[in-house]
Amino acid sequence: MKKLTETKTFQGFRKMYHVLAASLFPLAYLYPPFNLSLNDVHHWLLVVSGSCFAVSFIFDLLRLKNHQFNSQFMQFFSAFIRRTEVDKFNGSTFLCLAFFAVILLFPRPVAIAAMFFLSLGDAAAELSGKNFGRIRIFQKSLEGSLGFFFVAFVTAWVLFFDWRVAFLGGVAAALVELFSFELDDNLTVPLGSATALWLVVTLLHWGVSV
Repeated sequence: MKKLTETKTFQGFRKMYHVLAASLFPLAYLYPPFNLSLNDVHHWLLVVSGSCFAVSFIFDLLRLKNHQFNSQFMQFFSAFIRRTEVDKFNGSTFLCLAFFAVILLFPRPVAIAAMFFLSLGDAAAELSGKNFGRIRIFQKSLEGSLGFFFVAFVTAWVLFFDWRVAFLGGVAAALVELFSFELDDNLTVPLGSATALWLVVTLLHWGVSV
């Protein structure tokens, strides 16, 4: 029982950290801090996300090439990194790369939505799947996907005030998360959902600008 409790505590702490850390980028883009202009906050978010990716990428390369350093690194950051990432790039590296890409390539509302889809939707999918998951779809559950869709739908509705954009964007994001398979969803969800959402707002002639 103690081991199970410790595991749940670890997973809960890691997920809380993931939600809070990943939400800082879209929140800063949505509500620019320090009276920054939209152009300035766009620039600084690119600098920060790009720098975080570079640092995380270098650390991943170093630890994957050095077994001793990898063991020490994983032990020191055990509260933040999945144990399954011991022999591959960690999720933070993919997340920073994806956030840099969506901020660089997509209009502001689309980028904000895509980043929130990951930070909030991924947590909703995990909570729904672990607590209510009964119907398996590939390696995941229908209930987890529905939890992801609900959060994505509400997020897109708040940002775009258009149920069509919210519904189609939420469906697309949930499908990307479901079919990520071997690819890290920290990379696929922001990029895939941003692409789908951009196509939706373009096809519906919904005016979006950076």
